[in-house]
Amino acid sequence: MEYLFNNPEYAKKTEPALKIACAEEMKRCLTVQKKRYPLMNEEDIVKFAFQGMLGVGHLIRSEEDAAKRLQEEMNGLEPNTEEPYIETISPDWVRMNLRAAKARGVTEADIAYMLCQSAQHKPLFFTRQDVYNFCVRLDDSERMKQAAAKILNEHWLPGHSQQYRDAYHPAYRVLHKNCMSFSLLLR
Repeated sequence: MEYLFNNPEYAKKTEPALKIACAEEMKRCLTVQKKRYPLMNEEDIVKFAFQGMLGVGHLIRSEEDAAKRLQEEMNGLEPNTEEPYIETISPDWVRMNLRAAKARGVTEADIAYMLCQSAQHKPLFFTRQDVYNFCVRLDDSERMKQAAAKILNEHWLPGHSQQYRDAYHPAYRVLHKNCMSFSLLLR
């Protein structure tokens, strides 16, 4: 976790200690998410953990492709200044709300650039097994174990639950925190 390694508080910690520190921070972020989105269920928690630990490198093929997909998605979005612009999901990763970004005049090209920059920040030591472990340590119910077990399939990508999508209409992109300084310069 680059942010953790650059943070003096964590600079001398071992890999297992960094994993624990990151998991504790993610638990705090998840508590905030659950308050903001009380209809989150096990699928949504698995997605949250996946994004917070593994980032976005698996999704980005090219800046042009990302900009085109963003343009298609953002054309259908109403700008919204009431929704949070940035939500922290782990020590290294945040979610940028596309409706709030559109309200601030952040362009698809700007976001595509940040996505490509973010994709270059590879997770240093987290695996799909770590995502599974994090989720079942939070909740060892059978429902969570079933939802989290899917993450162990290397070809499976998590999605939000239908309940979450219907209630909150998520429209965001996950970005590395180091790339957010560019975003803050935009607006």
